[in-house]
This record gives sequence, C-alpha cells and structure tokens, in this order.
Amino acid sequence: MPGFASDLLADRVVWLTGGASGIGLGIAHALVAHGATVVLTGRKADRLAAAVEALGPKSFAAPGDVRDADAMVRIATDVVATHGKLDALVNGAAGNFLAPAAQLSPNGFGTVIDIDLKGTFHCTRAAFPHLLQSRGSVLSISATLHYGGTPWQAHCVAAKAGIDALTRTLAVEWGPFGIRVNAVAPEGSSIGHC
Repeated sequence: MPGFASDLLADRVVWLTGGASGIGLGIAHALVAHGATVVLTGRKADRLAAAVEALGPKSFAAPGDVRDADAMVRIATDVVATHGKLDALVNGAAGNFLAPAAQLSPNGFGTVIDIDLKGTFHCTRAAFPHLLQSRGSVLSISATLHYGGTPWQAHCVAAKAGIDALTRTLAVEWGPFGIRVNAVAPEGSSIGHC
C-alpha cells in the first residue's frame, strides 16, 4: 500500500504538547516527515531541545506547562506571530503513575487531572481563535483504560474519560465553525502513557 506524499502537510503549522517523548514525539516525527512545521511544548526545555534537534529545521520548541492557561495563550499567540497561522493542535501532554485509589493522595489525583484534562482544555481554548481563522483541527491523545475498570489508575481514567467527553462536546460546539475536534486512544496506551 503506498504511503502518503512527503509534502502532504507542507503548508501546515501544528502545535503539539507533550511532543518531546513517547507517543507525542512519534507523532511529531510523522508530521515533520510529511512536511508540517511543528511547534513542541513541554515543561523540560532540555528534552524539547533534543527533540527539535532530532526532528530537524521544521520543528521548534516552545517551553511551557499546560497547567498554566495564560502561558498556553501566549504560546498559541506566538506560534501564529512566528509562523503566520495555526492549522492544528495535538494535545499529547500527560502524566501518570501507578497508585491504588485508597492510597492515592488528593495532590496526586489533582496533578494528573491538571495535566491531562485541564491542560487539554487550556491548550484547546488557547488555540480556538487561531483555529477559527484556519478552520483547523484538534486531536487529543486519550487512552483505552477507562473503557473498563483499570486498577491503580483512578486518576488517569478520570482524566481520560474527561478528555473524551470534552472532545465530543467541543466537536458539537465548534464543528459549525469548521473546526474538527477528535481524540484517539492508541492501543496499549493504558499504562506508561496516560
């Protein structure tokens, strides 16, 4: 089966959170391989720099914490100021660890909700006015673990179920504006990447 053309995304600008490692970095490689300009956001500047070096000249680092809504607005605005537009947002930033619910601290639960669910909302909301102009798209990385009961993952199942519900709601609200909002749940994404 033939692959996609290497210039398929040549005129596209994509903002990708959590793109310095794991699934996000794999997505970044695929986007760059097909010609997209990719802006990576994450908390660790050194990991972002290494990812950008590996990805090449069509990738850029924009360090920031998705839990900081104002910082995400600044990054979205900077992406457009630097690259002229924003065509897509990939919400890949996530946090996870194993913990039985009876031993899970409120802080631990809240941290995963803040990164995964609230971070997805912060970035998506920050991207909205720019995606409105480009009639762009949002892709959020979900997981499969909340489809059934998954022990030691109460925090992550709550966050990912929230992302799925948020995705459906935004698809209905923003679809009439020409903005596509979707989520994907990579197979085997239950542990190790939430």
